[in-house]
Amino acid sequence: MDRTGIIAVSLSIAGLIGWTVWNSQEMAKVAAQQTQEKAATAEVAAQAKAEEPATPAPPKPESAPSAPPEPAAEEKREEITTPSVTYTFSNLGGGIATAVLKHHEAGPGRAMKLNEFGSIPIGAVTDAAGQGVRTPFAMKVEGGTVTFERTDARKLQLVKKFTVPTSPDLDKDYIVALDVTFSNLGDQPLVLPGYSVHTGSASPVHQSDQATYTGFMAEGGGFTKTTDFNSSWFPPNPERSEIPIALPDLAWAGVANQYFTTVVTAQAPAADAPAVKMARGNAAWAKRFVIAEATWKSSGHTADGSATPLHGIDGAMSMPALTLEPGKSFTQSFRIYAGPREYGRLKLMPDGQAAIMDYGWFGFVSRHLLSSMNWLKKMLGSYALAIIALTLIIKTLLWPLQNKATNSMKRMQLLQPKMTELREKYKDDPTRMNTEVMKLYKDYGVNPLSGCLPMLVQIPIFFGFFTMLGTAVELRNSKFFWVQDLSLPDTIFHLPGLGWPINILPLVMAGTMLWQMAISPKSGDPMQQRIMMFMPVIFIAFCYNYASALALYWTVQNLFSIVQLYVTRNRAAPELQRVAAPAKRKK
Repeated sequence: MDRTGIIAVSLSIAGLIGWTVWNSQEMAKVAAQQTQEKAATAEVAAQAKAEEPATPAPPKPESAPSAPPEPAAEEKREEITTPSVTYTFSNLGGGIATAVLKHHEAGPGRAMKLNEFGSIPIGAVTDAAGQGVRTPFAMKVEGGTVTFERTDARKLQLVKKFTVPTSPDLDKDYIVALDVTFSNLGDQPLVLPGYSVHTGSASPVHQSDQATYTGFMAEGGGFTKTTDFNSSWFPPNPERSEIPIALPDLAWAGVANQYFTTVVTAQAPAADAPAVKMARGNAAWAKRFVIAEATWKSSGHTADGSATPLHGIDGAMSMPALTLEPGKSFTQSFRIYAGPREYGRLKLMPDGQAAIMDYGWFGFVSRHLLSSMNWLKKMLGSYALAIIALTLIIKTLLWPLQNKATNSMKRMQLLQPKMTELREKYKDDPTRMNTEVMKLYKDYGVNPLSGCLPMLVQIPIFFGFFTMLGTAVELRNSKFFWVQDLSLPDTIFHLPGLGWPINILPLVMAGTMLWQMAISPKSGDPMQQRIMMFMPVIFIAFCYNYASALALYWTVQNLFSIVQLYVTRNRAAPELQRVAAPAKRKK
């Protein structure tokens, strides 16, 4: 590797270290704001209650005024159970208060509950996002259908009909149909400036993972994490609790944590019913809220000792304005998915809802790795064995490339004496030295980068695994020897007094990396070799507190490479010969 390569590697390492330091500082800043934010939230709530106006604000011209506030009503709840989910409906806000997923555990003996800490029901419909979410409705339950109805002072009747799934089919399970009907019961036209349909909330599965995985996303937009509400200097943003998101022709919006999601989709009119004027959303909204530690623990969750504040996130999709003549009605249909953040299910939805997996740049790699892993699991019966088999398949396909790289590194090793002479000869003229070194490579037909090719090819695979395994709900509670859950670090104990976790697989991974480096042919100058010694440290930083499945993958691929090096190391060294110069063309 020449000076340019060394500089590139050095900058990459510096960037990773800088990012780690910056992230630590940001998390410390968030932790310091926790107490202040809780106090501010309580103060704002108290002021809002004390200063609540006796009469509603004056209506805007040509628009229906917002419904005046009503006195608090007693909450009534009804449950509807399917083979996969227990839905609890509430008359306050007229929606799904919680959805308990029977086939997924939040902890030992405890099923996963969606919208557990949120105060806004899934499917709540309000004039503006986050407002009037506790309005009482008349509730009627018939079989698998729940109907909510209310008429406000504007003579605007709102009827919401929820229909829970009756089929466990892959494309229907976890999906609730919602029909929202507005009717003008008055004798004057009503112009509604718009309305919002709420997604409910998402809260962390694990306390330490919330900054990475808990957030809000809408079609065509990025993933808004709970940390995005913090103040920042780039882009310049103050501390905030709500984020409005302007997105035209919006089909869906949803909230998600590491493994589960709730997505609300606005249905387009059916092809055989073009006269039905259904609409798409025109904006989105997200709000962060604090989860009290006492509430978190009382719900059966475990606090990991982290100083990170506990945050959840609410979301909503805003719908466009509509005009209702006296006696007229308008119906908009929605589909609510409340279930695992599972690519195989989400990709069957028609409007790209699988984007909420948030795979990023290496999404193409992640999706294919996930499909391959799931297929191998069906064959082998274990996700750990599936990851090992997938790693062996990838490394076998890369075997010719690795052999070529090993031969190139051996030829580079034979060039070392000549390169040392050049460096001594031109040590006072770096430009001439680099020119002569490149000429030496050319004369002997050696590519200084060919030894790096296997690593370059594996980087997209590594990050594809990194993003895929981080949200692979399939891995939850999958065991492998001492590893109790492949989706979590394989912590065996914490250091007494310090609380530092001891995770075995990342340490084994780093050991195999050092072993591989020790038996690999030495190429490049001593500076380059010292830089490469940082690689185990970098990979430990990525893997130590991450899903142990990632460390398992990288450890297996290291062991495969070590075996490959032992197989090829005893082969005769390649001859170092000058490459014949190309014949000059005759004029």
